[in-house]
Amino acid sequence: MPKKHEIQFLEEIHSKIINYLAKPENNFEDINEFSDKPSLIKHLELKTPTELNKINEIIDKYLSSALRTDSTNFYNQLYSGFSSMGYIGELIATVTNSSMYTYEMSPNATIIEKSLIKKMSELVGYTDGFGTFVNGGSNGNLIAMLSARHKIYPDSKSDGLFNQKRLIAFVSEESHYSFVKAGIQIGIGINQIKMVPCDENGHMNTNSLKIMINNTIKNGNCPFFVGATAGTTVRGAFDPINQISDICNEFNIWLHIDGSWGGPVLLSKKYKYLLESSERSDSFTWCCHKMMGIPLVCTAIILKDKNLLKNINEIENTDYLFHDNNDQFDLGRFSLQCGRKVDSLKLFLTWKYFGDIGFERKINHLFKLAKYAESKVIQSTILKLISPVESLNICFQPQPKQLLINEWNDFTISCRDELTRNGHVMVNYAYIGNVCCIRLIIVNFDQKENDIDMFFNLFEKTISQLLNDDIK
Repeated sequence: MPKKHEIQFLEEIHSKIINYLAKPENNFEDINEFSDKPSLIKHLELKTPTELNKINEIIDKYLSSALRTDSTNFYNQLYSGFSSMGYIGELIATVTNSSMYTYEMSPNATIIEKSLIKKMSELVGYTDGFGTFVNGGSNGNLIAMLSARHKIYPDSKSDGLFNQKRLIAFVSEESHYSFVKAGIQIGIGINQIKMVPCDENGHMNTNSLKIMINNTIKNGNCPFFVGATAGTTVRGAFDPINQISDICNEFNIWLHIDGSWGGPVLLSKKYKYLLESSERSDSFTWCCHKMMGIPLVCTAIILKDKNLLKNINEIENTDYLFHDNNDQFDLGRFSLQCGRKVDSLKLFLTWKYFGDIGFERKINHLFKLAKYAESKVIQSTILKLISPVESLNICFQPQPKQLLINEWNDFTISCRDELTRNGHVMVNYAYIGNVCCIRLIIVNFDQKENDIDMFFNLFEKTISQLLNDDIK
């Protein structure tokens, strides 16, 4: 139990948090290079106890220099905004400080998590699926690949991969890097993760996939996993699930959908076509902290085979923790983790607050804004759309006639850095092929068309300013 003076301190800090949320600031300056601007370096020594007034000072400094990811001018990552219900769920989870390994430690949280997994499984199209919350999309993709390995080589759980055919996984060349890491972690190695070429719009080329699988078999190796992406990190492209499913069925290969970014479109009647045939997959990663606006981290991995996670993860001689009477409710039996935070509560409270209908409206709103941003690029005489807008990623490049074509990439980075240094907006850049483009992400539920207008006004103003500076 906290002491009386600690309770008073907590009340003061909660007041600071409310003030922080009530007065949003950009704070996007100088993030490109390390500086002592936060002024916390002198406070890093941990040897001696620190008085509460000094802790208060540290909190003030942290909040004053924190990057405002809740700002409507933050377009930098695949997440943004603030969730009141998510915050409350996070706060309660921390205050109660339970872990998700046994039912007796977290009875209500266990029921909530199982209910949410069932709901998300049904949205994917699994009639009897199962899953678990995990520490991010990368972890979800790892478990998916591990599940595929177990499916084809179940003895690998006890005997490893000795004396087995070389396992080969296939993902698109625009997939998330976590698949490569997963290859390392499950013991097949980087060289066994094959990058399938994409078409001009960033979708996996299914003809190339089939050729690569056939070549793998001819070489005496074993194709075991295909990772389709539902919303690529740069373009927001959705791989053709149905066509990929046909190929996976033909060769009896595990199909995983990385829906870390695009999974929530399943909540929208208007946009769920992007994940048509998702029910044909074997596993699905879903990050709720992205398009659903839940605080980091909130991710689920869902499998069609309800028994597989237990078969993979359950270990003998763990009666010091797990007891037979709670076999289906001790969620630690199904997870790679033992200690695990209650991430489901913040999602549950937010979903209860919005409902399916509320989430659908908000997701549709984001897509409408993304189309509006696309139109701003198309209408501009100085901006060029680099890839068609399929979801919430707008990739464009400034192409001023005053500069040579081979100067556009560097100029793009200069524009981005100038915007950030001025503290106006924060946006990222990425490469599509050899073209460096601005990657504008629309994901904050509070954003409106006038926010988009302001962004493009500032961007074109920055272009003019940099060009004038060059002339001088």
